[in-house]
Amino acid sequence: MRKRLARLSRRDLLNVAEISHVTAGADSIEAANTVFRSIYGLLPVRGVICILARWEADGGIREVRQLLNFGYPPEWLALYRERRYDRVDPVMRGYHGGKDVQVWSQAFRAARSATEQAFIEACMAFDLREGVTVGRSGTDGCGSLLSFWGNALGQAARHRTIIECLAPAVHDLLLRLSRPGIGLWPQDANRGLTPREQQTLYWASLGKTTWEIGRIVGIRERTVMFHVGNAMRKLEARNRAQAIAKATLLGILAHPP
Repeated sequence: MRKRLARLSRRDLLNVAEISHVTAGADSIEAANTVFRSIYGLLPVRGVICILARWEADGGIREVRQLLNFGYPPEWLALYRERRYDRVDPVMRGYHGGKDVQVWSQAFRAARSATEQAFIEACMAFDLREGVTVGRSGTDGCGSLLSFWGNALGQAARHRTIIECLAPAVHDLLLRLSRPGIGLWPQDANRGLTPREQQTLYWASLGKTTWEIGRIVGIRERTVMFHVGNAMRKLEARNRAQAIAKATLLGILAHPP
């Protein structure tokens, strides 16, 4: 680690130390937002996603305990969940193979199977061409993945070093936010949404407007807004995109209700 830290300037080291300190004290959604806004100012990123999960023996996701999404397309998260890309994602396979820090383009080049190639083609369709992912295991059986999306991220060792330095503090943040009543992922969210709330979110995940959803489902626009608002509240989401991402990973938007 000392050699890797030598890649960073004094300003970088100070910024990493400050962000890590703020992250260590974060215990709310608002504080987490502040942390990631600071990271956006330090690295050339287009999106960040952090997942705390339990894993299957084959590397698939068994249970998502926490999700923070800042900038990833919700449509991509829906597709990832629906097609179970966690079982073929080369970056995910590398994580379970013991590679703590991975550059996406390097993992993509090592892919050989047809299913892996299909996954990579899907990534390209969403312009998810390059990024850096850091994995960290927890003592409670959960592991975290911190994935930064940005087409310039793989070009500099500095970027990878900063992300690696921030990973432990972010992992601990995910653990804190996964406690019931605090985090972004209510434990009973998949049971709490009514069929109508799931239905309106499903059509919203396909890019339908409030007016279009009302026509499809056969309800008024204000009724659509009522159901979507209830779903956002139950999922503790700040907006529709975040509600769609959470409901997708819970597995309740894979098919129309």
